[in-house]
Amino acid sequence: MKELLAKPGFLASSGTFGADLSYLLAVVFTMMFLYAWRLAKKGRGTGHHKLIFASMVSMLVYFVGYYYARQLGVLALEGKEGFGGPQETYDNVFIPILTAHLILVCLGLILAIYMIFQGFRACDKVDGDYRLQIRELKVNPKTFKSVMMTLAGLWLANQLILTFVRHKSFAASLAWALIFGVIGLVIYLEKIIEKALPDGARRHRLLGRTTMVIFALILATSTLTYLMLYVIYPTA
Repeated sequence: MKELLAKPGFLASSGTFGADLSYLLAVVFTMMFLYAWRLAKKGRGTGHHKLIFASMVSMLVYFVGYYYARQLGVLALEGKEGFGGPQETYDNVFIPILTAHLILVCLGLILAIYMIFQGFRACDKVDGDYRLQIRELKVNPKTFKSVMMTLAGLWLANQLILTFVRHKSFAASLAWALIFGVIGLVIYLEKIIEKALPDGARRHRLLGRTTMVIFALILATSTLTYLMLYVIYPTA
């Protein structure tokens, strides 16, 4: 897979197939989520749920495969991504944009997954269509503890595999630790959110708008990262 991703790209002369595919899919996924949001605003709950679910599964499969194989964020933070511009621009412009992009990607992925589950909990099927219902939503304390313990176990297992099986660098372990940390933070925030927004329907609408803004920012930072790497400051 690494060999395929390293082949010449089709969008920019200095780009790679992996980078071009990543950016193209970022555009496609963002458009799919925005269109799903439009369906929700029109009251087409079933179409909204189906499109969000299909988009989310597709994005997760690609995200895990691409970032696990190429480790864009880790390589870039280690100075190996091939930025051809001045060191000052790399340190003060490129790295902050890339860091913001990676943080937004983590938040966007977690919020999208959370919104799918929260949406199903906040909806009832009425006349064959999903519709948000005004009701209080709370997580069972035992369920909350079980989820947090499972997450901690998955993080520990992943760290052991990275360290003793795959012999990955500290930067790779840190990147995965941040991902699991973001997941844990979002799950923990559910306890705060359910107190601030007890009504499930209102919570879904408000967080849905927030998630859409995050995905728009992901596309913006992805575009800036791509342009700086392969158009403005290519290595060759």
